Amino acid sequence: MTARADLLTTAPGPGLRARARRGRLGIVAALVFVGILALLVVGSRTGDVVPLSTENSRAAGTRAVAQILRDHGVEVRQVDRLGQARVDDPSATTVVIANPYLLTPSQLDSVVRYPGDVVLLGSSDESLAALGVDAREAPVLLPRTVDAACADPDASAAGTAVVSDWGLVATGDSAELCFLDGDVAAFARATSAGRTVTVIASTPLVTNAQLDREGHAALAIRALGRHPDVVWYVADGFDASLLATPGSGGGEAPTEVEATPDLLPPGTGSALYALALTALVAAFWRARRFGALVAEPLPVVVRASEATRGRARLYRRARATGRSAASLRAAAALRMGRRIGVPRSEDRATLVNAIARAAGRPAQDVDRMLYGPAPADDAALLTLISELDALESEVHRP
Repeated sequence: MTARADLLTTAPGPGLRARARRGRLGIVAALVFVGILALLVVGSRTGDVVPLSTENSRAAGTRAVAQILRDHGVEVRQVDRLGQARVDDPSATTVVIANPYLLTPSQLDSVVRYPGDVVLLGSSDESLAALGVDAREAPVLLPRTVDAACADPDASAAGTAVVSDWGLVATGDSAELCFLDGDVAAFARATSAGRTVTVIASTPLVTNAQLDREGHAALAIRALGRHPDVVWYVADGFDASLLATPGSGGGEAPTEVEATPDLLPPGTGSALYALALTALVAAFWRARRFGALVAEPLPVVVRASEATRGRARLYRRARATGRSAASLRAAAALRMGRRIGVPRSEDRATLVNAIARAAGRPAQDVDRMLYGPAPADDAALLTLISELDALESEVHRP
């Protein structure tokens, strides 16, 4: 009969917290990967989210008014670039420009040369002046429902509207302002050079969220549907193409590549964003952790003279004459104070007077050497060192 062997047991492995602490890099990498995937999924969602876009079905979009116009037989065509407009018959086409304050000066000039009707959703002082509308933009602090209070047929048919966000203030008599809240209007219309310029300064009234309020729908349909064709352009600040029509003197409309050539492959923006996010995470991971200083013994013995010379070389290389002088003055004052029995708690005047009496010097001279201005260069620093050495030798004189 053999003796039963003792059972061998292994040491317990690390717990979940220890394994998580040990695998922090993997956890961070997994979180970054999940975050990038989430951003790509959110960024690839179908649907337009550009405010005032006819393809945007959200609150800030204008898809509802575009659908109503199409139901009434008006062809609404939205272009991504102003050079894609290609208007063949300006007399039968209304050009709608949202966010005109983002138009470049060249684009604004091309719109001014367009002979047909123009509707501005939003405004800017430059666009108003260029298109002959005697008004300037003004902020609206509190939204308010007001009556048309003008003779314009479209505004009169709407009846009431909400003045909000931005409005117009008249600077002349070339434009008729409607829906006035005090002297700030939500709507303006001017006729010059055989064409009509309509400005809807309070743009929320044409959006999906507010189209069914007050007389917004009637105003929007009548102002935008005056002609059978509507070309809709939302300015974004990155487009440099021009509105060119055969009747505007601009020649043929440039093609999409001529208007704004796209030299980068699709998805470049998302890739750059992902790289920037990765670099930020890597920088956060590899950054130095700042905390309290920990005193550690040096592996070798460093002489005090070597440490002093090294510190002096650093001060000289950094041209820190002020810091060097302050250190020398403090050390000299401490030694002289100990020599003559002046405690460190005493003030400046007491220490200066005691050293002056011990050295037989004027108090002003001692104060200049110990508390004077910082030396401007190395020569002044050497002079101060000599003066402090002489003063200290006089105080220490038996």
